[in-house]
Amino acid sequence: MDAGTVTKQLDPLILLDQAVAQDKVPRVLAKRVRLKMKYLQGAVQRVEKASGLRYPPYYIEPVLPVSRTGNEYGQMGVLFARVIPTTLNGGVLILVQFTAALLAYGTKGTIEAVAAHEFTHYVELVRKLSTVDVASDEIATTLYEASYADAERLVPPKLIFSDRHLVSLISRKFKDQLSDQALNKKVGDSWIAKELPIRWVGPQDNWVKLPMGAVASTKFDPAVLAKIALLEEKKPS
Repeated sequence: MDAGTVTKQLDPLILLDQAVAQDKVPRVLAKRVRLKMKYLQGAVQRVEKASGLRYPPYYIEPVLPVSRTGNEYGQMGVLFARVIPTTLNGGVLILVQFTAALLAYGTKGTIEAVAAHEFTHYVELVRKLSTVDVASDEIATTLYEASYADAERLVPPKLIFSDRHLVSLISRKFKDQLSDQALNKKVGDSWIAKELPIRWVGPQDNWVKLPMGAVASTKFDPAVLAKIALLEEKKPS
C-alpha cells in the first residue's frame, strides 16, 4: 500500500480503480462501491460531529484480508477495516483501510459502526504513540522499534462520542469483533466463492513496526491530543 499515493491524490478509490483496470475487480462491483461511498462519507461526517475531531485519511482496499484463524464459514475472520500506521517523509502517517467488500455488501448501519469503531482504534493509537507507551509490553532493542497491532485495545466509544445512538450502534455491532452474519454470508458467496482478490493473513501479519525516530518526529492532530489529555485526566487514580 503506497500511503503517499493515496494522500497526494486525495482519492480513496484510487486502488479500486487500479484493480478494475487490471481486471481484478469487475466494473459492476466497483460501480456498486462508488454508489455506496455516500454511506462511508456520511459515516465519517457523523463520527466527526459526535467526536469534535477530524477523521484520519482513509482509502478503499480492493484486496480482502481474511484471517487464517477463522474456523467457521459464518466467522471467516474477515478484516473489513483496519487502522494502519505507516512511515512517510520521516514521520508516521495513520490511515484507515476500508475494504471494497464492506462497502459493496454492508448496510448503512454496519458501515457507520465500522467507521466509528476504527476511529476509536485511531485515537488509542495516537495515545500510544504520542506517549511512547508502545514499548510497555515489549522487549526493547538497541534500535528501538514501536510495534502496533490493530486488534489491541481501543478507547471506549462512550468516552469519545456525544451521539448516544452511535455508541449504541457500535455496541450492537461489535462484541470482540464485527458481528454481522448477513454481511459474512454475502462476502462468502459473492466475493470469496467467486474468487475475487483476497489475501490470507495470520496474526503476525497484522503488526506494523515503526522506527522510534519516525514516531518521535510526528506531529499528531492537536485536537486529538487535547482529547486524549482530557480522557487521561478523567481516569480514576
